[in-house]
Amino acid sequence: MSKNSTLNRRERKKEETKQSILTTAIQFFQTQGYDATTMEQIAEAVDISKVTLYNYFPSKELIVAEFFQDMSHQFVDQVLDFLAKLPTTRSKIYEYFRGQFEWNLQYRELLQIYFVHQFQSMLQPEAYQNSGMDQVLAQIIRYGQEAGELRQDLPTEYLAKHLEIMYVMEFMVWILEGDSWNPEKHLAAMVDLFMNGAENKSEMR
Repeated sequence: MSKNSTLNRRERKKEETKQSILTTAIQFFQTQGYDATTMEQIAEAVDISKVTLYNYFPSKELIVAEFFQDMSHQFVDQVLDFLAKLPTTRSKIYEYFRGQFEWNLQYRELLQIYFVHQFQSMLQPEAYQNSGMDQVLAQIIRYGQEAGELRQDLPTEYLAKHLEIMYVMEFMVWILEGDSWNPEKHLAAMVDLFMNGAENKSEMR
């Protein structure tokens, strides 16, 4: 057996173990709660040692972060294909965020942990990992700039990052307000604010 085939088999085994850890941990988090779940429980359920588990993920927080990032990257191509069929930049942004919200409803507790992790990572660039949202939003912004719907004097990535931060802030409000938060109303308002700004144009006429 060649060295390359041995390495490939080893890499596949590592990936299988990682995915088993993620699946098992998320099931525990969803059924018994994040705080009630221990690393020992996860290691036992996956049938690995605690040392091995910590080699993959030093903390439960990093398991949560990896889960959301994996899921986000996994569906990037499908999301972009769907959004390409929508007629305007506004509709692309709104439908993307609406879909994100509907999927994330099932992971409300874990989202709080993930967003805290992402904010902390932003302060440490070497530790920050793109969520996958960056790629989708950059593509939407690029489309809007090419179509003449968005200004072209600012870099695509700059606008995409500001839009992502606006969305994260809306999610933080949702987590705090709970069921009183209206997704259609607030997401539409957020998209309108991004597209048109906060300037009262009616008062300038």
